[in-house]
Amino acid sequence: MSKPSDRRVSPRHEVAVQVTFESEHNFYAGSAVDLGGGGLFVATNKIRPIGECVRVHLTLPTSSDPIDAIAEVRWLRTKALPDGGGEVGMGLMFLQLSPKGKAAVKAFLKRRESIVIDTG
Repeated sequence: MSKPSDRRVSPRHEVAVQVTFESEHNFYAGSAVDLGGGGLFVATNKIRPIGECVRVHLTLPTSSDPIDAIAEVRWLRTKALPDGGGEVGMGLMFLQLSPKGKAAVKAFLKRRESIVIDTG
């Protein structure tokens, strides 16, 4: 069971947008698979360690302006789920997201159905 501090405080929504992210010395690309007000899951083979901070860049279909954020790697999926329901990647929690970025995420999520995630 996850610790209370690890539990999501906002619903997650399916999304399919390209994401780029940077660590201190590298630049990577992936796809955001789900998004919530507090963070996102990025499907990528370029997994960063838990606790590392990355700069995230994404553009949502409901906004032409890119969103830039600082996020922390909170959890990893190092193997794809056997039922095809989960790709390799990492869960990121937003640490810094501009008011404009928050508004864009909120507007996008308002138009989407949330997905159910069983946290055990």
